[in-house]
Amino acid sequence: MTTHRMALTSPLHAGPSSAGWHDDSEHEAGRQGAEQPLAAARPDIARDLIDRAVAAGRQWDFASTATEAGPALSPYELLDAANTETLRRIVAQHGWPGFSLVGQHGSDAALRIALRVYEPHHDHAFARTLLRLITAAAECGEATWAQWAHLQDRASVLNGHDQQYGTQFRSSSSLLEPELYPVSAPQALASRRIAVGLAPTPHTQALPGPPT
Repeated sequence: MTTHRMALTSPLHAGPSSAGWHDDSEHEAGRQGAEQPLAAARPDIARDLIDRAVAAGRQWDFASTATEAGPALSPYELLDAANTETLRRIVAQHGWPGFSLVGQHGSDAALRIALRVYEPHHDHAFARTLLRLITAAAECGEATWAQWAHLQDRASVLNGHDQQYGTQFRSSSSLLEPELYPVSAPQALASRRIAVGLAPTPHTQALPGPPT
């Protein structure tokens, strides 16, 4: 039986593209057919990433009702900064936390943290590093192209470009529902999403949290 991952080709070569938020959760679809190891080589790293992602998720859910902290860092920024430094140390030693290192849930947790990377100088250097690493991981089956699509879209949004895969949403007090960030060539969005293992239509459900 042909797996879903085997049927996919790299979206990097699939055709032309252009270079407060929520994330589409449909990267799950791209993972279901991936061939993954039964156990993580570093369950300690996986547990740390999962615990951080779960704790951060609770904070992020509460953030919309919190009062801004002024010029000082908010508790949410401090949490993102701490998680960023942890992820920075991990990737410096191991590269992207892929399936063989931290398992499926650990890799999902790393993605959640990567999508909230805190870079005080707004140069997005670490975000670019993470995108490069997850690209290499996806090429060798250590990450899915659906996971890659989330970071690719995040990088596009951070740099003021239209996203390609419709995974990034923004919210504001004036909107009843989160709004999709602008998408390049929206008429081809469904086909691009299918090519990386996402559901054809974006939705605003947050990325699924790993089990506690």
